[in-house]
Amino acid sequence: MVNQKTGNTKVTKTRSRSPEKKAQQFERILVAGKQLFSEKGREGFSLRGLAKILDMNQNNLYNYVESKRELWIAIRKKFFEQYRNENREIIKNHEGSTVDLLVNIFEHFFKFSEEDFTAFTMMHIIRSPPSDKIGPFEKKYKQFNFLDGTTRVIQKAINEGEIKEKNAALLSFFMYSLVLGAAMIEKTMRSIEENNDYKGIEAEENVQFGTQPFSSTEFRKYVLRKIQLGLTDPNLIVVESDYKK
Repeated sequence: MVNQKTGNTKVTKTRSRSPEKKAQQFERILVAGKQLFSEKGREGFSLRGLAKILDMNQNNLYNYVESKRELWIAIRKKFFEQYRNENREIIKNHEGSTVDLLVNIFEHFFKFSEEDFTAFTMMHIIRSPPSDKIGPFEKKYKQFNFLDGTTRVIQKAINEGEIKEKNAALLSFFMYSLVLGAAMIEKTMRSIEENNDYKGIEAEENVQFGTQPFSSTEFRKYVLRKIQLGLTDPNLIVVESDYKK
């Protein structure tokens, strides 16, 4: 369109994306970023590679995230929020003993891993990429401290006399290490069960997880039952003098 007085061409501004469109695009970035982090790790991941996957201009991608560390934070925040909210529902609707509640929380940990192992690895395995500056996501980030939540439930069980040990925080860390390792082994077992070709890769030591006379489902049930019994067994109490010099 030409201005008759000046002869200049009038430039019509492009309408900016709506908040809904921006949210949808950001969700696409989180989903694709999660997958790329899982495939490449923090060292192999790049925003350039992510922009290519999304068919986006890299400069446009920077309008959403400034660095791969910022994206890593945003992805983990999304899934920690999901995990926390689901746990809150479990606690809210629970009926029964506090130890049973703990077992339900640990079972949810396994289910979360099964339903989205890529998100699970982002939360618990892949460490944060380094950065020489703190971006907007990191500035606003508040730690979820999910282990503190488990510790509080364990402390409640201690106060109620269901658990005889006294160090709730140490027991919480132990339980996390146990279920984290078990969830990763269960994932390997499921992968072998679902892929017959996997059994032919003899050089991979993980193949032994698919040669046992029990399934991944049975393994999970065993771990959860062992936890339930172990938490209340007076013969398994570890006192401070056992680990402090």
